[in-house]
Amino acid sequence: MLESKTRVYYEVKAALADPDTAYIDNEGGARSGKTFSVIQILVEIAKSYNGLIISIVSETFPHLKRGAIRDFKQIMADEWDEAAWSKSESIYTFPSGSIIEFFSADNAGKVHGPGRDILFINEGNHLAWETARQLFIRTRLWKIVDYNPTHEFWMHKEVASRDGCVHVHSTYKDNPFLPAEQVREIEANKTDERWWKVYGKGELGTLEGLVYSFTSIRDLPDTSGMLETYGIDFGFTNSITAIVHCFIHRGRKEIYLDEIIYRKGMLNSDINDALLAAEVSRSVPIYADAAEPKSIEELSLYGWNVLKCDKTSESDRHNPITAQIGFISGYALFVTQRSLNLIDEMRNYVWNTNKDGERLNVPVKVHDHLMDAFRYGCYSPLAQEGNGQYTIGFRNKPRPKNPITGRYERERNHR
Repeated sequence: MLESKTRVYYEVKAALADPDTAYIDNEGGARSGKTFSVIQILVEIAKSYNGLIISIVSETFPHLKRGAIRDFKQIMADEWDEAAWSKSESIYTFPSGSIIEFFSADNAGKVHGPGRDILFINEGNHLAWETARQLFIRTRLWKIVDYNPTHEFWMHKEVASRDGCVHVHSTYKDNPFLPAEQVREIEANKTDERWWKVYGKGELGTLEGLVYSFTSIRDLPDTSGMLETYGIDFGFTNSITAIVHCFIHRGRKEIYLDEIIYRKGMLNSDINDALLAAEVSRSVPIYADAAEPKSIEELSLYGWNVLKCDKTSESDRHNPITAQIGFISGYALFVTQRSLNLIDEMRNYVWNTNKDGERLNVPVKVHDHLMDAFRYGCYSPLAQEGNGQYTIGFRNKPRPKNPITGRYERERNHR
């Protein structure tokens, strides 16, 4: 088993040794080791005590798979026994007879089903209080909750003041095993005060000023009859390339989004390979950042139907992003649960404020790669349909002549 220990590990372990402890409020910033440390302790308990049931719960199973389950396997290391792992049930059985089970909070049968000895809720700020309460009342021993303090939620309002609740606070500085490049990545965001307060310093933030609201869905619905597009925001060597699959139902004014790519260091040849791997149809339009004409042309040469996104808005040419967001906000947004980076950006995409806390009409320009990509993919075709600028899929529509001068009109979003 992996033996590296952080301060969070020792504080949580000390709290569990106190017979008065019932809850552990494990609050911290990004990469502080709070989740990893708790799972290390739970593995030790499962190995040492007979017949315990330990539940690790998160918002969705894709989130568990990428986070807690990955950490669990890393911690087990060479002690991992594939025969002890039930992949279908996501349950690991130890020689002691104790088990660690993983399930998502959107599984009502598990939440309202049989009880357990120990509960660990991972990123509890994304669960409803009633869900947590149902889990709590079915737990015999300890209830552990970790989270980034993005906003005040039920942990602060319902649990923190209870007898037997121990608070553990941590930041990335409490994790001595964090690679230097990840430290640099975190500290590069110091200029974004809101982000730095929550993820850098691990202090309580606020959800005021969110740009979008959305609903998380397990899978895409039947998309027949919907307008299908992709949106792409180009990255560079050290920044992120983001691609979103978009389905738009005009009649119901609904937009369905599915994350395709969210990756650093992608050349255009890498993007081509990724589009092939994702089985993207060459006939479906891909709306890309108009500020990258060379990349658009190169991907077009690979055979993709890449178009420049619409960067203007008739309602506000001086601030087109805000006007486009307003247009899109007239649609109900649905995001697949597997779109983890997209969901994360949605939950942190806020309007900027001035020094007096007054809202400005521009969003904070940080961690917005997928936000830009999906806006390109959705606003561009809808706006073009509305004003008849051009038809989707025709990139070289001739410009009309002015009947008086005989000259061609100035090009508008011409492909």
